[in-house]
Amino acid sequence: MLTYTTIPVGMIESNSYILRDEATGALALIDCGIFNKPVRECIEAQGGGLRYILLTHGHFDHIQGVASAKEAYPAAQICIGEADAAYLTGEKDSLPGRVSAHKRPVEPDTLLRDGDVLPLGESALRVIATPGHTPGGICLYSTPHCFTGDTLFVGAIGRTDFPGGSMRQMIDAIKSRLLTLPPETFVWPGHGYGGSQSTIAREAKSNPYLEL
Repeated sequence: MLTYTTIPVGMIESNSYILRDEATGALALIDCGIFNKPVRECIEAQGGGLRYILLTHGHFDHIQGVASAKEAYPAAQICIGEADAAYLTGEKDSLPGRVSAHKRPVEPDTLLRDGDVLPLGESALRVIATPGHTPGGICLYSTPHCFTGDTLFVGAIGRTDFPGGSMRQMIDAIKSRLLTLPPETFVWPGHGYGGSQSTIAREAKSNPYLEL
């Protein structure tokens, strides 16, 4: 069974999630906008055995702390969607001009594709490709949780007006890939909502953007 801790970081409060496989203590960090003291202390309090740094997409507010996290936990694998790898290495603009401290480029260890399965102790996370916010955006699913990055929010969806974005791709991905998950699946987005939770059933019923 996976448990998780949510830590909002940075000026626009992107959510970092620390996941823990209760059977083995293995840990994963989903998104790392800033590698700050609360994130580090949460990892250490749960044993410090960080196996993955998983990135839902390549925008600065989700990757800016990755180099620091890798330095602290060199055994952790940096994983990002294949089409977003250039954001991480600095070959592609990840919108760093929106903050004063620019990210440090870092090489990924693993490029993720749709359907990949990442073992975490006795648990596992399945990669769901959801392009639209960025070309290589992904969600990460482990029953009964889906970590949706900036693809699906509570009552909203991610922006598609940045370079590489596509409203049509995003809506199609949400409807064909996420809304087909079990309706009781919890939705854990990349920003906001004070830790409140939604479900696939709730978003399918009430999210106005999914009526497009």
